[in-house]
Amino acid sequence: MHSKYYQVASVDPSGRPKNRTMVFRGFLQGTQNLLSVTDLRSEKISEWQGDGKLHFEICWYFTGSREQYRVAGEVALISNSVKSSYQEFGEQTKTSLIKQQWSNLSDNAREPFYSSSPKAPFDDSSALPSPQDKPVISVNDTNEVDSNSNAASNITSSVVSNNVDISDNFCVIVFTPHTVDYLDLKSKPQQRCLYDIQDGWKERMVNP
Repeated sequence: MHSKYYQVASVDPSGRPKNRTMVFRGFLQGTQNLLSVTDLRSEKISEWQGDGKLHFEICWYFTGSREQYRVAGEVALISNSVKSSYQEFGEQTKTSLIKQQWSNLSDNAREPFYSSSPKAPFDDSSALPSPQDKPVISVNDTNEVDSNSNAASNITSSVVSNNVDISDNFCVIVFTPHTVDYLDLKSKPQQRCLYDIQDGWKERMVNP
């Protein structure tokens, strides 16, 4: 069960490395792209916004099999509140993915998207607002927010379809792998293999 968590690294605007643990939410259907979700108000969003290619590296360790995967590539943010340059999505596919990932969350996992911003001073006297208490707007009326603005942090929620209230602080992250560095620690000798999308994911064995 613990293997559904992986560590995801990025670089902030000042060039300093950042790392955090995220939850693996499955693969984008028909692709090798990995999915996670996050709050648009979190700091990593600013690290993954801009006009250039946005990069990540995942370190994923499986305790039972003693295998490690380091996956690196490009990241895309999929949300009703930010404009995405992800080429594989039409509007219908984007809406369907957001709704699907939101529906997969428990009520407890949804609550933080309606609470104060991450890293805001903690106030235990303030109750978390319910989604029913938030004003909602139709997804057809939702204007996309420029990726460099902070307007997304002020948006409350929107209705995607079938009366499903989805916080506009909610964001699906698509990790598109370009390279994989695989390490098998249980084999004797230990086995390490490199893979690159440019050469068709051909296996290249190297020293550990």
